[in-house]
Amino acid sequence: MKKKSLQIMRLLLVCSLFLGCSVSEKDSTRKDILDIFKSSLRHENFFVRSAAVKAIGEMGDPDLATKVIPHFKDPEPFVRLFTVESVAQLGGPDTLKLLLAAGSDPDPMVRIAVVKALQELTGLDGKVHGLPLGKILLPFLKDPDPTVHLFAKAALVKQGAEKGCDPCEMLDAIFAATADPETMPSALAALGRSHSKRAIPILAKALLHADSSIRMFAAEALGEIAAPETFPLLAPFIKDQDGSVRASAATALGKIGDKKAIPILERLLTDSEPSVKISAAEALARLGKIRFDIYQEGLKHDDYGIRHAVMGSLQKVGNVAAMPILISGLSDKAPRVRIAAVRAIGALGGEKEIPVLRGQLSDPDLSVRAYAAGNLGRLLYKPKMKSFEISGR
Repeated sequence: MKKKSLQIMRLLLVCSLFLGCSVSEKDSTRKDILDIFKSSLRHENFFVRSAAVKAIGEMGDPDLATKVIPHFKDPEPFVRLFTVESVAQLGGPDTLKLLLAAGSDPDPMVRIAVVKALQELTGLDGKVHGLPLGKILLPFLKDPDPTVHLFAKAALVKQGAEKGCDPCEMLDAIFAATADPETMPSALAALGRSHSKRAIPILAKALLHADSSIRMFAAEALGEIAAPETFPLLAPFIKDQDGSVRASAATALGKIGDKKAIPILERLLTDSEPSVKISAAEALARLGKIRFDIYQEGLKHDDYGIRHAVMGSLQKVGNVAAMPILISGLSDKAPRVRIAAVRAIGALGGEKEIPVLRGQLSDPDLSVRAYAAGNLGRLLYKPKMKSFEISGR
């Protein structure tokens, strides 16, 4: 009886979103979504399969978890990684069991995704499904891959920092890893994920490194910590000779939230590199100053990577006023740009965007159709969605 009542509630919800819709129209839409998932999950191209797995997670319907679970055994690690993210996003009584099983995956990328998912699923009581995070992460602390065990340590440091005490031995281990050129990038990223202010001096030193990629990692990590005292450390690096460092510094300044950054960031809007200008626009949006003209300019760039960055950045900005720009991205010639537009519309849209995403179910690219199916379902079943971002809290 309970299950039947739930089905009726879903039907009423869908019909309320499609003005004047009938039962047959609702069933037809649901069938279209499921047909696209069925064909894409079986596709020989791993990118298409990963798109379907990811899209199901974004749809947020726990009833579809059974379609995703078999892909924990997909031959491609990229698909298995997205399966971890999707299962964590969908939730369910077996989530912890499935994630722990994926923790023995042979590919470190997948194990990293598991550690990140477990951290995201940790409640205010420090537990995941009733088990302490410290106990759950024990196997990962001994993982042979440095990024896996450093991220596991960072998760425990962050949990301790939120309670007013950093686990010193974990943090010290991450500090030590910054001294090794091989593990330094992973260690810097882990320090950012730790959210520990004790990491600031180490990261400040890394900002002065001769290698631009190290400076970029350090700037990104300081942005994750986002403490007020990091502002004067980051501000000079908007003039760094490397564009990736300038972009990371801009993003970090936006995350700190100090409005003194506005004139600094505005100077970057004339930067020679489009990616830097987009990062500056995103940071300014976080500070309440939206420059849609920069995004519109980026959509005219010949490099589809820049156009893709525009869509992703607008999703992070989270302003529904960006919807016309996002919708224009649906006609982009590059499938990955259309995918980014679909996902952003699904994340930010509402009832008015349902017909827009419905139209993308006939996109010529199956991976776009898969994301369109998931994000159309995301809008139809929005009340069922869980608040979760795998990329970090």
